[in-house]
Order: sequence, then C-alpha cells, then structure tokens
Amino acid sequence: MRKKNITIQIVVADYYKEITDSLTKAATDHLQKNYLKFKIIKVPGVYELPQLIKWKLNPRGNNFFIALGCVIKGDTYHFEVISDAVGQSLLDISSSNPKTIITNGIINAYSSSQAKKRSKADSKNKGFEAASAMVRMIECLV
Repeated sequence: MRKKNITIQIVVADYYKEITDSLTKAATDHLQKNYLKFKIIKVPGVYELPQLIKWKLNPRGNNFFIALGCVIKGDTYHFEVISDAVGQSLLDISSSNPKTIITNGIINAYSSSQAKKRSKADSKNKGFEAASAMVRMIECLV
C-alpha cells in the first residue's frame, strides 16, 4: 500500500450544517496538507453514518473513513441512544472488517455553544482531530 494510492472517504452527517461545515473544512485542510486524497459523502444525520460506511466497504481492499457529525442533547433520551449506538457501530465495523480504519470526528455535546466551541477553526476542532488521527494511522501502515 502506498500513500498516493489511498483515498479517504469523509462521511459527513450534515444535520447541523453550520457545525459540520467547519469540521469538514478542518479535516480536508489537514488531509490536503498531508497530500492525501479524499472524497466527501453527505448523509442526513449521525445515525446514518455507520450505515453508509458499511455500505461503502470494499471487502477486498483497504478502507479509510472519517466520520463527521454532531449530536446535541435535547430534552429526551434520544441523545444518549444515538451517541452510544453510533459510536459502538463505528467500532464494530472497523473491528470486524480487516483493513478498515474509521476515525471518529463526531461531536457529542450538551449544548449548541459547546458544539460550536468544538468546531472552531483551531487544533481542538473535532474534524481536525479525526483527520490527524487518520494521518497518523496511515503513517503506521505505509
């Protein structure tokens, strides 16, 4: 496997577009800086992230995904259910599919202001963190 043959699929849940646009920009900027190719795929919400990733898996090849999205706590239990289910699903997909790496850039926030803080254009941006983790994992493999 050579670095130039790698294409990273960035799967973005754009329900909170203002937040995920910033995550996506930070991730793509970091990948470009590291000379990595990528493709962006948008899904309606965080719950659909693992579903699309599983659909896009290449069983015979290498799979590189960055999952980006945001879940903000409301007044019901929905936040916990979605956050836990999606996190576990992403882990299950990567654990049960050899040659698959998924980095998690999903913000799970208690408030909109907390989510915006984690999507600012700085080194604490979850999109940057997920892209950085992907770059480091690729460096381990090539």
